[in-house]
Amino acid sequence: MRKLVLINPHPVGNVGEENVSVLNQMPVNLGYLKVLTPKHWQVDIIDETQEPAIDGDSGDITFGGADLVGITSVSYQAHRAYQIATACRKRGIPVIMGGIHATSYPEEVAKYVDCVVTREAITLWERVITDFEKGALQKRYEGELTPMGLYNSIRSDREYLKNKYHYRYSGIITTAGCPFGCEFCSVPQFQGKKYRERPIEDVLDELESIKGQYRGLILTDENFYGHSRKSNERVRDLFKGMVERGIYQNWFGFTSLNIYKDDETLEYMVKSGCVGVLIGIESINEETLKTMNKNVNLRITIEKYFEAIANIRKHGLAVWGTMVFGNDADTPETFRQVADFVLGSRVDIMTCGILCPFINTPLYKRLNSDHRLIRTNFPEDWKYYTSHHLTYILKSMPLQEFIDGFQYLYDKIYTTEVLRQRFQNAREVLGKSNMNAAMFAFRVNLDWQNVYQHLLQNLKELQASGYYDEMVKRYNQSVKSGKKVDLTPAEIIP
Repeated sequence: MRKLVLINPHPVGNVGEENVSVLNQMPVNLGYLKVLTPKHWQVDIIDETQEPAIDGDSGDITFGGADLVGITSVSYQAHRAYQIATACRKRGIPVIMGGIHATSYPEEVAKYVDCVVTREAITLWERVITDFEKGALQKRYEGELTPMGLYNSIRSDREYLKNKYHYRYSGIITTAGCPFGCEFCSVPQFQGKKYRERPIEDVLDELESIKGQYRGLILTDENFYGHSRKSNERVRDLFKGMVERGIYQNWFGFTSLNIYKDDETLEYMVKSGCVGVLIGIESINEETLKTMNKNVNLRITIEKYFEAIANIRKHGLAVWGTMVFGNDADTPETFRQVADFVLGSRVDIMTCGILCPFINTPLYKRLNSDHRLIRTNFPEDWKYYTSHHLTYILKSMPLQEFIDGFQYLYDKIYTTEVLRQRFQNAREVLGKSNMNAAMFAFRVNLDWQNVYQHLLQNLKELQASGYYDEMVKRYNQSVKSGKKVDLTPAEIIP
């Protein structure tokens, strides 16, 4: 029997979203590929957030061997993925790599693996395996956007993953794609700009099949509520169907702020077990939102943010907002304004990070054309492309003021004493109808407190290295002379 090993890589020492317990979920995407692999194959899945795929001392693989290895990767995982691929190929094991990074940068990926799969692999995985068995594995396969009806006939092998790693959380796909063009977002280039929706009965059947098996469930969609009245009605029917079928499950999902007006949908969400919604607020500065092309928030208007948050919370749902800093319109005052907003709006969770220029996004292209990227020693520097590292030259403030701003924000909203006060408010408001939501918010806040401390440490280490100051000096020389200057000379990379 041939053996396939599917791997979710994790950079050693990285602290980020995966350190938030509810976000550290099983790799459902690899569970789909396991199911689609012919039965005469033995398939193993290694999640490096749980165990390493290569030994830290010897650099050799830890899983003994395989006939074929498949790796998925987003950009910050890419260098680790290449290390794993190199270790496998030294053993004579062919490697396939797919995911967002492979889709965005297939030429780079091809240097380290035998086969690159772009876009979504579900529609062609069986063909890939068949070609390999025939000795005709191609260098590259162009995947397609998965038709939502296809999920009706396949289910990710959650049972295998749960038995192996004892995950407490899982995810489910109900939609895919996004028609918006936010400057920093890579979703449209991977999932497409068309908003695709699974049939409601199919989603309900899958939810029913896993009911009660996990402590929590995540709707992994970028925006489960959708972008039109028809989509809004569809998702309302989905949650209504959960209630009618008795599918009560603690869950949360990602959506946009415009859901706040839909009281009927919010009520069905609570009745179905929802504990909260994650909403990309991103900024409370109108100019910043315009730069980001965050039009959905601009249409609501910043003045309505308080009303929106209050109405969602009134229903017993925790509001989990996200903010990013480092935009060209941000100033030191921005941090104080955000702290006042968080405390004034009583938003239950606020996770804050550094604006990240993900590869091939409009933001990446703009900063690259302006010669402001300071982390371009690829592939090693891909590890910095998270919201917890600064990868470009700030335009509106020195690094020290940026660090001071993040420290101010921590002192105002992330200290343990403040988190306890915010939890007390959540108990008083959310606990009237949904105490699970208050507890959910408190757990996430405690996890993020640790992540935020690492973000601060990363900034302070960057400053102490002298690297950022040198890059600013070289950038200024470049602007003054009108000539491009290499911002990542090897001799000063810390």
